[in-house]
Parts: sequence; structure tokens; C-alpha cells
Amino acid sequence: MAKAIAIGNQINMTTQEEARKAMAEYRQHEEHIHENMLRRSQEKIARSSSEEIEEEARELMVEQRQQDKHTRDTILSRSEAKIDSTKV
Repeated sequence: MAKAIAIGNQINMTTQEEARKAMAEYRQHEEHIHENMLRRSQEKIARSSSEEIEEEARELMVEQRQQDKHTRDTILSRSEAKIDSTKV
């Protein structure tokens, strides 16, 4: 009878050890998934930020070109008007 109890205790301990091992593996797996998600999110943020910055830079360059063209057109128009007024 004592031998049966000892075997029962061994089985119980083995089951507990297996349960602990399974839980540890599960936690490691969950941690790995979390780390991968975090890494992917950070990469996406880095790409998005970079793309957004590039897009904003392009828009600012277009605005600057438009402003430069407007300034040139205004100067040209005023110069032509000044020349025309001196001819009369």
C-alpha cells in the first residue's frame, strides 16, 4: 500500500512538473509573440514616420516653388509696368 502511495505521489509530482514546464513554455511563447508584435509595430512606426516626413517635405517643396514662381511673376509684372510707365 505504501508503495502504491509512493507511486501515486511520483505521478502527481511528475504531472505537476509537466504542468510547470508547459506553463513556462507557454509564457515563453507568449513573450516571443509579444516581442515580435512590438518589433513589427516599431518598424511600422519608423516607416510611417519616414514616409510622412518625406511626403511633408515634398509638399513644402511644391509650396516653395509656387511661392517662388509667384514672386518672379510679381516682379516681372511690376518691372513691365514700370517700363511701360516710363515710355509714356
